[in-house]
Amino acid sequence: MTIDLKALATAVGALALALAAAPPVSAQTFIEDGGTTTIDTTTNQFIGVFDGPGGQPTTVFIESPANITGLDGDDDSVFVVDSSAVIINGGNILGNVTAFDDASLTINGGVINDDVIGFGSNTGSNTLVVTGGSIGDDLEIYSDGTLTVTGGSIGEDLEAFEDSFLSFSGGTVANNVTVFDDATALVTGGSIDNDLEAINNAAITVRGGSIAEDTEASGSATIDIFGGTLGTSIASGGNSVITLYGPEFQINGQPAGFGEIDPTFGLLSGTLSDGTAFSVDFFRINEGSFFRRRTGDIVLVEQAIPEPTSLALLVLGSAALLRRQRTP
Repeated sequence: MTIDLKALATAVGALALALAAAPPVSAQTFIEDGGTTTIDTTTNQFIGVFDGPGGQPTTVFIESPANITGLDGDDDSVFVVDSSAVIINGGNILGNVTAFDDASLTINGGVINDDVIGFGSNTGSNTLVVTGGSIGDDLEIYSDGTLTVTGGSIGEDLEAFEDSFLSFSGGTVANNVTVFDDATALVTGGSIDNDLEAINNAAITVRGGSIAEDTEASGSATIDIFGGTLGTSIASGGNSVITLYGPEFQINGQPAGFGEIDPTFGLLSGTLSDGTAFSVDFFRINEGSFFRRRTGDIVLVEQAIPEPTSLALLVLGSAALLRRQRTP
């Protein structure tokens, strides 16, 4: 048999080039010792955090100058499960950060380039707290989880689903804040650069913060507005109700009585119960199936501007009430 050395050399060279061009395979690191670990280096590994022996929670701190790329470079980078905890104080994380079950996730700083997601379970609910840092894409909470946002920036949407609870008191959201499917939310501060939306039996209480564009309720949702800065419009569709609380209101420049608004569109202005003046377009939208269409309600409720101490107590009371409402 004659061997073509030139062809063999060509094939070996081509194989070497292919291997050199192939991306490195990302390894996985599972931390499940029930102790405390700090990550502050560069790694292309996927980080998983689990409870240790006997169900002892594991705690992982991520600090600058950590750089975590995770699997495939742009997919999941960090997840935490069981009742363990991840605290992110700095560094750069390329992919998603996800919490499951009873796990807790706290973000005080750093950069997360993709999504941050909390998934509860039938037996537990997780806790997410965001006080700072930057999230490049969405921040989401599901399934009886609790999400508290007091600072930081969110590059896309802030969303709550499926019986979860959202408290938003600080930070910025570049797009929408949306609450779905029996979830509840309390907004007392922060900046929403687009819309605030309640969908499908969701409930939102607004006592502060700023909304740049629209406030919308649809699919039997409710929004109660006591204060804050409203944007360009409010819209209620179907079985939904938006209720505004304050000492005085006007419709199309004329004094408005309290109770349900009759017109289906127009200009609504007045003063909210925190003393903030507003002027927005309003729309009562007809939604539903062909035989069960209904126009959403907008309700005006008289409420005097409270003293500062009373206002603080109302905010605390709202949070407690919303939590009780979502507890079976």
